[in-house]
Amino acid sequence: MLNAQGFYYGITAGSTMAKIIEKTEIGQDYKKSNKFGYQVGLAAEYEILSFLYVGASLNYITKGDKYKDNFALSKINFGSFEVPLQIGYKIPIGNVTVSAMVGPYTNVAIVGKRTFIPREEIVPPFEWNFEDTPHAQYLDNEDDVFGEKWSSYKRFDSGICAGLRVGFKNYNVSANYSRGFVNIRHDETITANHSVFNLSFIYYFNAY
Repeated sequence: MLNAQGFYYGITAGSTMAKIIEKTEIGQDYKKSNKFGYQVGLAAEYEILSFLYVGASLNYITKGDKYKDNFALSKINFGSFEVPLQIGYKIPIGNVTVSAMVGPYTNVAIVGKRTFIPREEIVPPFEWNFEDTPHAQYLDNEDDVFGEKWSSYKRFDSGICAGLRVGFKNYNVSANYSRGFVNIRHDETITANHSVFNLSFIYYFNAY
């Protein structure tokens, strides 16, 4: 039986699959690849009713994406602190609870690194070949990752996240998807939004 009005706290860790969804002003969608990463953090939950709860966590999470073609590999990596706040609805099935949750998140990137790795054996000798492709924003590793330049990114992001969770006693496994609402690029010809799938394990110290 589920107890109403319980407060639970614990730790969380998991893996992420992230990319940045970029579209040009004419609607062209850059086909970038997912980048795998991780997240770790602290989790808390307050049970309002036996079937309704509010949950929050403070996570360190890695995000970014990569773009690869026949000529080069480009990557951007972010390390961020993220706070999701979700309201959840839970259904007991025997000794297991199944939950659906949704809510906003806020994120601030604290570190970032861009990487451009050309394939020297087949790269054309003219740099303009890259300037007209998604590689362009990665070419100059000396540019600040965060700043006001067209190739720089914004530190702050917010959006919405939703997911499902299965719990047994102190142990929970959740799968979430989050999508940013903030255009994180300064380039006026491109819109860019974070997109992240994550699979997390949560352990509550006090019995669930």
